[in-house]
Amino acid sequence: MRYIPFIAILFAAAACQQGKDKAGTSNNNAYTLTEGYHLDADSVLHFAARKDLPEDEADRLFRQAIDKYRNDKDPKAALPLFRQSILKAPRAAAFFEYGNALSEMRSGDKTLQSDLSTEQALKAYHIADLLGYKPVSKLLYNSACVYAKQDNVDSAFHYLVSAIEFGYTNTDQIYKDEDLAKLRAVRYRFDSEVGNALAGASDPDRLLWKLFSHEFQPIDLPVVFDLKYGEEKEFGSVTYDFEKFIPEMRDGKFSRDVGSEFYYIGSVQTTPLYTVVTYAVKDVMIDSDAPYCYYLASFDPSGKLLDKLIVGGHRILEEPFRVGKITANGDVEVKKFAIRYEKDPAKEGYRENEMAEMNEVGVEYFAITPEGRITPKSAPLAMK
Repeated sequence: MRYIPFIAILFAAAACQQGKDKAGTSNNNAYTLTEGYHLDADSVLHFAARKDLPEDEADRLFRQAIDKYRNDKDPKAALPLFRQSILKAPRAAAFFEYGNALSEMRSGDKTLQSDLSTEQALKAYHIADLLGYKPVSKLLYNSACVYAKQDNVDSAFHYLVSAIEFGYTNTDQIYKDEDLAKLRAVRYRFDSEVGNALAGASDPDRLLWKLFSHEFQPIDLPVVFDLKYGEEKEFGSVTYDFEKFIPEMRDGKFSRDVGSEFYYIGSVQTTPLYTVVTYAVKDVMIDSDAPYCYYLASFDPSGKLLDKLIVGGHRILEEPFRVGKITANGDVEVKKFAIRYEKDPAKEGYRENEMAEMNEVGVEYFAITPEGRITPKSAPLAMK
């Protein structure tokens, strides 16, 4: 097993102290980050420790950059937006996507790739690692691709094998990715090193499910998913490596990472036959202050989706707003409300937009069956 993340932790500890020495002061709020130092790990880590960074503005610029990069397929136009976001408030996700854009700059069939951009991409991935980007396996895999572009075959093999050992399971991508063509051309080495690493992973699909389900910590029951539930809570983000478990990631109106963000909430029930979890979706394209939409979902032991149900919020404004309660015995109550805001959220967003009216329009009851299904039950039974 390669202990690259542990090495990164050592770098981070040293960088924090060096950043303090550069600033000449222990007052992080006096430290600024300039474009010339946006890929200097010491400077970034020290600046990121500030408590007064404009995170909302950084998020807005990040979404614009992602839109350019993924929707418009224009990484070159996205680069300055990523840099602006980083200079406002450095985030692991911003550095990861910045590294991706640097490594994939193209205009039609004409490559805009340069030695400088690949070196910058590797620096961006390194800083993303220091800032805690997950899954590390994706950072390692993308680093392998960049090294392969640089014709640094030894480093490319090292990072690719490390990526597999740290949980990268997309075997189809490994065998088809154009960036790794030079590695596959060294057939004896590819079959030996990569083949052995993949064999060690045994069942990639089951490993992916374990990585996904492990992030759901037991949730305190009973729990009520109302407008206040997400206040002052920091949910872990679900990356698109796990899109096979969350249909909304595949069915979204916008491209990846642009329209919606996904979050781990918690584990509700775990038995030998099924696992029931809750995750949340937020439509950040409308507004970063948009309410969460909470899902209750059940899976079989291999990670196959059995059932799902919205138990809080709503996916589109026209739907009733749901407030769900889940009890320890698996009973679920979902109240539906018609709500009206002072201003149209689709046009004005949710910030400084008070809810003017909220009227209950119905209630439904469900139960988690011994097979892991989420089935309706009658009101009289649910009230007993």
